[in-house]
Amino acid sequence: MSFRDYFALVKPKIIPLLVMVALGSTMVAERGLPPLRILVGVLGGGAVASAGALALNSYLEIGIDAQMKRTRSRPLPSQRIVPPSHALVLGIVLVACGVALAFLTVDLVATFFVALGAFVYVPVYTLWLKPRTAWNIVLGGFAGSCAALAGWYAVTSSEAAAGWILAALVFVWTPTHFWSLAVITGEDYSAVGIPMLPSVVGAARASRYIVANTMILIPVSLLLSFYLYPPGLYVYLAVAVLFDLLLLATNIKLFVTPIRENAWLAFKFSSPYLAVIFLAAIVSVLV
Repeated sequence: MSFRDYFALVKPKIIPLLVMVALGSTMVAERGLPPLRILVGVLGGGAVASAGALALNSYLEIGIDAQMKRTRSRPLPSQRIVPPSHALVLGIVLVACGVALAFLTVDLVATFFVALGAFVYVPVYTLWLKPRTAWNIVLGGFAGSCAALAGWYAVTSSEAAAGWILAALVFVWTPTHFWSLAVITGEDYSAVGIPMLPSVVGAARASRYIVANTMILIPVSLLLSFYLYPPGLYVYLAVAVLFDLLLLATNIKLFVTPIRENAWLAFKFSSPYLAVIFLAAIVSVLV
């Protein structure tokens, strides 16, 4: 048992992306850098609450993780953290601290979305959706959308449509990203009885859904341009169009030849996509 094991428990690779989403949303809403209080509440509170939700997910999925090749070396299934209840306590404490920090620094609406993100991810997605429906990640993606909504409403309640566009961007990106990974790990999900879409319908059919979902993602990403102004608008459009086309190209390649190598390429390219789009939005308002 070590700090590194507890750090791995909260899946630290996911948190920076959620922080980027929240930061991008606050900066687009503010048209610049928001006050420190908002950054502490939304970024700090959101990151801590998200870490808690991810720790709870790790605790609730010990049995599943122990049976899957991709996850069996994680701290809980490999018994590097014992007893497992330590993860449960850590998760609850982190979620409570994150929500409390948001409550003390930003308004109630933003705090609500910080709390809602944790709620959607743990009881809604992990406990209810994931073991029951092949569309689990589609609905569960709203947990990430809450980071964008918390960021927006911490700054303003005006032009809320732009905040919901940012939330929709996260929501629609999630299936494209995760289904590509699930094409690779479909056998693992089948073995543990988790109905992830590619393991249910097969790689070939899942690749069609990935392309269709990306075709929805592209116009959503471009909708934000209606709320940006030149010259930053042109920066955002250039980046968004380029990465939209590249993402679509990797998805079409997977559709044409639904093999693991192409699924891995689609997954690896989709991984930075969301961060790049939100970074482009940040640059657009700074310009």
